[in-house]
Amino acid sequence: MSKAFVFFNASVIIAGTLSPNGGSAKLLSCVKRGKIHGIISEVILNEVLKHSDKIKKDEEILTNEIFKVNFKIIKPPNKLNLKFEKMVVDPGDVHVLTSALESKVKYLVTLDTKHILSLSDKIKDFEIVTPGQLIKKFK
Repeated sequence: MSKAFVFFNASVIIAGTLSPNGGSAKLLSCVKRGKIHGIISEVILNEVLKHSDKIKKDEEILTNEIFKVNFKIIKPPNKLNLKFEKMVVDPGDVHVLTSALESKVKYLVTLDTKHILSLSDKIKDFEIVTPGQLIKKFK
């Protein structure tokens, strides 16, 4: 099986940093070991760093940890996808969906049940999954 391309939402990176034994941490480890291709945008990186106080880590240390995961970090989309703008509850999530689409990923992994996972039936360009769901797909 070829390596899957996965776009990570900030919630998964934050959870993986806070809980080293959970599903999110397992996925971060898979990216680090080259088992999957992990992709984030600069916006996602900044969102994680914005929550460094919640993670209780210095921003510089957190930045180094994220870079060690070996994510491919992409530029934010130049233009947000209008299709997604009409679907989302929170307009701030359009960049996540647009970046996943532009990255041509197979999966968008998130813990945001209210805003992003709720769209999984409406979006067919990629699968929107939780870390646990994605881990089960690789077993």
